[in-house]
Parts: sequence; structure tokens; C-alpha cells
Amino acid sequence: MPTRIRVVAGFDGSADGWAAARHAAAEAAAGRGVVRLVHSQLDRVAYAGLLPPDLTADAHTEAWRLLDTVRDELAAAHPGVHVEAAVVQRAPAAALVRVARSADVVVLGRRGHGRPPARGGAGRIHVGAVTAHVMAYASCPVVVVSAGDTGHGPVLLGLDPAAPSAAAIHHAFETAQRRGTGVRVCAVSGPDDPRDDTATRLLLSRAIADRRAVHPDVAVALDALHGVDPAARLLDAARAASLVVVGAGEGTGTLVRNASCPVAVVGGRDLGHPRAGRRALGSMP
Repeated sequence: MPTRIRVVAGFDGSADGWAAARHAAAEAAAGRGVVRLVHSQLDRVAYAGLLPPDLTADAHTEAWRLLDTVRDELAAAHPGVHVEAAVVQRAPAAALVRVARSADVVVLGRRGHGRPPARGGAGRIHVGAVTAHVMAYASCPVVVVSAGDTGHGPVLLGLDPAAPSAAAIHHAFETAQRRGTGVRVCAVSGPDDPRDDTATRLLLSRAIADRRAVHPDVAVALDALHGVDPAARLLDAARAASLVVVGAGEGTGTLVRNASCPVAVVGGRDLGHPRAGRRALGSMP
């Protein structure tokens, strides 16, 4: 495990942006690490709703005033964590993808200041365009948080036993080790799945064996769940988790939009497995 974790947080001053900054600082504190806040400069008028008014300040000055505010809070909550900050002029998604190349994890709010798409039905929760882009292209795990997250408990790792994501397994165990908590490893079997629960747990045990040996102090529970919708079953399980970890693939968006706790989306590219997360939530045909 690295001695100092490098955590990047995208921060736009929204409620979910604040949640991302706080989550990043807590993660860095657990890993004796560094937080780098990345803020894409807004129009000057946008800062009026985020800061006490200063009629003489331009947009760049307001951007740094906002960053100073969040840095002061994080420093007070986590005195041992070094907090860096950067204001970028480019589009935030591109900037975050670039910064992610030298990070261990990126933390983003589920939604920023932008309005949800016009389609999708009343009451549906949408993921912001920046978050969706970074989830798709970042070269490290992306944790998506919301100001309303309430989860407590172990790390929940969702795996497809037929094609387990090595990158997701790695991230789940590293995170649990830092936090001093356990890992609950779950697989969801569909109605046509030929495996019984014992066979499913055996496959899960084999999938995590190497990482379990590296982290012998991390308590592990293996669960075989059942349902026609793997994402829905993991959402149920997430109510008793502090973090959900999944490989990027089908069903990931449902988890990110609706989970009651943070969700870490881990692309297989992180550890050299470009296809590892493709069926992260699926059951064996």
C-alpha cells in the first residue's frame, strides 16, 4: 500500500462539490496523503451565490476566495492533511482527466451546478456531465459522492464471478485497509444462472485470494445474492455499506445515480485489465 495516497477532488462550490472535498480529505487523512482540489473558474456572477459579496473582485480572485474557504474547513477537520488547490481555465472534465494521471483516486460530486437533462422523467436523479466524462476516461478509480450520502459499514465490492475486475478488487481492499473496515464481496445471480450459492462463493473466494493474502487483517464476507436486476440488488446491499466498489460496465450508472453511499467506479485500465469491468454487475449466462 502506498505510504501517501494522492486524492484529487473536483470542486465547484455546489453541495455535492463540498461533499466531494470532505470525502477526499477524509480519505487522504486515512492514507496519510495529499488532497488536490481542482476548480474550473466560473463566470463572476456565479460566485455571488457561493461567497459573501465582493464588488471589487474579478472571477479569478473569486475562484481563489472560494478555494481558500474550502481549504480552511478541510485543514480544521484534518490538521495533518496537506491540501493543494488549482484553478483551471479549461473545461473541468478535461482538466480532471489530465490530473487523474498522477492521482490514486478522483472524488467528484454526483451533480454540480448544471441543470439536469430535459428528458428522463420527473424526479429522476441524473449524473452531471463532468462526472460522467471523468468516470469514462480517468486512469484511476473515480468515487462519486452526494451531499445526501448516509452509508455506514464495510466496503461493498460487487463482482461478476465469471469475469471479476482485478482493479475493483484492488481498490476495495486498499480502501478497507486504510479505513480499518471489512469488505463484503457480493455477486448477483439471475434466475437462469446454473450455479448454486456454494459455487458462487467459491468463485468469489478464488477471485480475491491474491488481494486477501496482501491484506490479511481485512475481514471478508462472501455473499451470493439473487435477482433479475443486479444493480437493484446491489443498491439494496449498499444501504449497509460505507462505499460501493464496482468495475466500469453495464449497471454502473444506476448505482451511481441511486446509491445511498459513495460509489467507486474502477476502470480496468488502472491495473492493465482493459476489459475487466465490462460485466462487473452481470450474472453468468
